[in-house]
Formats: sequence, C-alpha cells, structure tokens
Amino acid sequence: TKTPPGSRAHDETSVRLTPRVQPKIQVALLLDTSNSMDGLINQAKARLWNIVNTMSTLKYNGRNPNIEIALYEYGNSALTSRSGYIRQLTPLTADLDLISEYLFSLRTYGGLEYCGEVIDKAVTQLEWGTNDADMKLIYIAGHEPFNQGSVSYKSAIDKALANDISVNTIHCGSEREGIQGMWRDGAIRCQGKFFNIDH
Repeated sequence: TKTPPGSRAHDETSVRLTPRVQPKIQVALLLDTSNSMDGLINQAKARLWNIVNTMSTLKYNGRNPNIEIALYEYGNSALTSRSGYIRQLTPLTADLDLISEYLFSLRTYGGLEYCGEVIDKAVTQLEWGTNDADMKLIYIAGHEPFNQGSVSYKSAIDKALANDISVNTIHCGSEREGIQGMWRDGAIRCQGKFFNIDH
C-alpha cells in the first residue's frame, strides 16, 4: 500500500472495505498567485500536479479509489477584497484534465495572501466525504508568511482536523523562511508535512 508523499501518516491497514464501499481520495490544491511567487510559480504548479499524478496511482486493498481534486487560487489582486483575494476554480471533481487546464493557466498578479482564509474556505465550501475509508488532504503552496489575514491559520487548521482533513504545506522559498513564516508550524498542527521549493 502506498502513502502519498507529503500526506499525513495514514493508517491504511485499519481501513476495512466492503464491496459496497468505494473509497475516495479527495485533495484540495491551494496556490498563491501573488507576485511574490514570481520565479517559483511554475515549480509550484509542477509540484502540485505531481501530487495529483501520485494520487492516481494509489490503491486501497488492491482497489482503485475515486480521485477528486479541487483547485483554489489566493493572493491575486485581480480578485476582489470581498472574496479575500481567493477564488475557487473548481470544486472537487474527477476531471483531472480540467484541473490541469486551470492549474497551468494561472498567472501571478499583486499580492495579499491569506492562508488561514483559503484553508477555511476549502474546508467549509467543498463536499468532503464522510466515509472512514476516505482520504482527505489539502496542499497549500505559497511564499508570504502563513499567519497573514484576519482568519487565523490555527483556527482554520483546527476546523480541518475536526473534519479529518490533513493540511500539507509547500513554502516557495528557503526552508528557513518557511519555518520562520509559520509554514512548518501549519503542517505540524494538522499532522501534515512541510516542504519547500527554492529553485
């Protein structure tokens, strides 16, 4: 049994499937499209798409789970302040071609990056599974400090945990900046993994 790179430690051996249960792997991808991502936006897109490809190879007890991916962008000044500079491009969907199309078309502009708010929206807006066999993950990639904005990343992560959703963070910059900017803390609080991209 494989576990996705960067996911919360998931005790897949405890999952007991019956013929009536079709497990899901649900992943929300949250990408910072502010100008602070200039120079690393393409690497971030590639990392997120690699995660999607990895998910599509996973099996539970020899069975192929249903894969559903959602995509958000945040931190783009072309979006409205009322929205928190956040936009849902797709809800959870099995159409991976659509996810690819939207993901690789995203461009950077401006910058007010609210990680707590975009995590909170992903947790509350998406139709997450309720079966014990489902794996529910958020991957958030960005550059600026994790604790910006009026919605605390801590409260957003608490909400994710309450819904059995693991949050994994990808800081686009040096590892040291990611630690200082609370990206690692965000992952640790939600039993996820912290990564960084700096080239």
